[in-house]
Amino acid sequence: MVEWDEFWDLVDLLGGRADDDACERLTEVLATRSKSTIIGFADRLAEALYRLDRADLAALPYIDVTDRQGVPVPMSSDGFLYARCGVVAAGREAYAHVLADSSAFCPYTAAEFDGEALLYVAEDAWEDLTGRPWEHEEPFDYETGSNPDGWPGLPPR
Repeated sequence: MVEWDEFWDLVDLLGGRADDDACERLTEVLATRSKSTIIGFADRLAEALYRLDRADLAALPYIDVTDRQGVPVPMSSDGFLYARCGVVAAGREAYAHVLADSSAFCPYTAAEFDGEALLYVAEDAWEDLTGRPWEHEEPFDYETGSNPDGWPGLPPR
């Protein structure tokens, strides 16, 4: 398992954003590490995203996105996941801030913080290193609504 300090050191290579170029840099670095490091990174990422899977964060609207009546549009499940990826990409301090204060999540709902590409870093690094497809299943389900502590009142998935 990758320790949290190592995970955040790797995340720092993103420079605060999970755009394609940043994720490609991280993928290249991970592909030079061991198989267990790549798996450990994926597992820590899944855990970090799982911890951010909370109803109070998901209820926040997208920034600067409104319907025709000027009402903020709620986030979709995918949009919420990609915003959580953006928080992780922003680094340890931003992540801790959002965990402690849900209002700190608001900026990450803006399109420029879409971190979807981060979800594929470990898979791509694995395939680059081994030449084989990624078949690892992370121990935490990070899909929206998977964390029962973050979604009180919902039945467990």
